[in-house]
Amino acid sequence: MRKGSWEFITQRFPSCVTEIFEPEGVCVDGHDGYLHWLGCIAEDGDRQTIVAFDLGLETFIEMPLPDAILEYRGPNSLGVLGGNLCVVTWVSDGVCEVWVMEEYGVAESWVKCHVFSQFRCLFGFTSRNELLIEDDDCHLVLYHPVADKAKILEKYCPGRFGANKIVEYVDSLVWVAPNVR
Repeated sequence: MRKGSWEFITQRFPSCVTEIFEPEGVCVDGHDGYLHWLGCIAEDGDRQTIVAFDLGLETFIEMPLPDAILEYRGPNSLGVLGGNLCVVTWVSDGVCEVWVMEEYGVAESWVKCHVFSQFRCLFGFTSRNELLIEDDDCHLVLYHPVADKAKILEKYCPGRFGANKIVEYVDSLVWVAPNVR
């Protein structure tokens, strides 16, 4: 956007990644302009990995998920919790785990920080480390896991209307303008 023009990226996409799950489920975090997606690795068929794109360097990198998540083979979703990249995995019916990458890009820094069984669907996180969830009564709920407090936000949950992810909007006074020639 700063250049005011489109250009092709010459960096090749990781060849071992054969599929991106839910391309619209891109995760943007606070790590100096990276975009993240969940992808599938070719040789294993259903083994997942994280594909990251550095907007500044215009390069792709691959980051492994925690080994424990790979064993579950359940659905996963990416998010940001406490300023860190995180992944939510469904380990069994109604039980999910939240894993956080404490040091960005370091596979050994994944830490399991929460296990939940009291909600049906996770829609996202807030900048205040709260979770946006659907409860058993199909209400949209803002849940703070440390304080163990919940606040019902809406009577009808967005999951009924096809939403699978909700992101927080933050106003900014930064003006993004193209270069003037």
